[in-house]
Amino acid sequence: MKIMIRILVLMIFMSHGGHLAMAQREEFKSNYDLGLEAFNEEDYPKAWIHFNEWIKESPQDPNGYWYMGQVTEKFDSQSFPLALENYSLALRLNPDLAGVYMSRGRLQLKMERFEAAEQDFQTYLKIPKGETTQIIYKRSSTASGFSGIFTPQSENPSGVLYHIGLCRIGLEDYSKALDYLDSAISLNPAEADYHAERGKALMEIGRNEEALLALKNALELQPKHYLARQRISLIKDGGDSEILEGLTQAISDEPENPQVWKLRGYHRLTHGDFEGANEDFSQAISLDLEDPENWNYRANAFLKLEEWEKAENDFTEAIRLSDQNPELFLGRGQSRYHQRKIEQAIADFTQVIAIDPQDASGYYHRGISMHRIKKSNEACNDLKRALLLGMEEAKPVLEKICE
Repeated sequence: MKIMIRILVLMIFMSHGGHLAMAQREEFKSNYDLGLEAFNEEDYPKAWIHFNEWIKESPQDPNGYWYMGQVTEKFDSQSFPLALENYSLALRLNPDLAGVYMSRGRLQLKMERFEAAEQDFQTYLKIPKGETTQIIYKRSSTASGFSGIFTPQSENPSGVLYHIGLCRIGLEDYSKALDYLDSAISLNPAEADYHAERGKALMEIGRNEEALLALKNALELQPKHYLARQRISLIKDGGDSEILEGLTQAISDEPENPQVWKLRGYHRLTHGDFEGANEDFSQAISLDLEDPENWNYRANAFLKLEEWEKAENDFTEAIRLSDQNPELFLGRGQSRYHQRKIEQAIADFTQVIAIDPQDASGYYHRGISMHRIKKSNEACNDLKRALLLGMEEAKPVLEKICE
């Protein structure tokens, strides 16, 4: 929001003559050059203004859209679709602009569109890389940001292979993920994230001894790699106290990293410490307002504490950031049901079904809610559908209210 306000202020300033003074000072620089300067200085609102003007002046320049996508992506997750559109416009104008595939793939990975992201990364690998001064940031497995950089002209494709490996992990195709991560490691064995994600893939298929070796390699390269440390504790099953101690130490090492607070909060949530979880998720939210998981997990902690209104508010924030996640609508529907907001709860459960028609929980909870407002036919139809989809909990309820 602050970024958008700054953009509006700059636009008003320029529309009232401020742009004349700027033009006199920068008379030999194009909006593209000024946008680049602002981008490199991380002044993204100013960069947005200049690239927006440049696109009006030169609507056939794909680089303008490429940079516009990168600037827009910096704002917040609600801007991701617009950033994606800018990347696609750049490729429509020049389908051989290799770096845009990497930028778009990276964004789609962030949006958990794993198949589309992998397709972009595969295309990036295949097409020739032209001259550019662009740099590309590698996605980090240890934070919401990125670890290290490479350029489209990099001869070493390890960074791209790593990103494809992350896509395969997201798709739960761990065997192929290992193939790509192994290739990335063979080309660049000094990246801790590569080993940490290899460890994760091995854990998922039960090869824990190999996973331990991979995770220890990650720690040798980066001793404070908290995900590697957390995964080692999980494999060794050293008990809750050891895991909690490791998470607390990770927070001590990186108190400004929202991910470590989220990890400890999740551990507390799943082990019944709902007040402690609430505190950790609140800290994570204060450090990263744009991560829907933080809001979702705190909402679940509020559900456990039976603080229904607070849970509803947090689910609403999570939905604002991730409006295609059926679990968020299910959670908000439950919190509304407990507040006797039955019609609103039904609307949420209906949205669950719209997003995922095979989700038995949506039908089950909507059926219960329909019964609450005495819509017996609708209630019974939903409960039958839930049972048909495999939700056995629906059977006794169905027998009680429908037969």
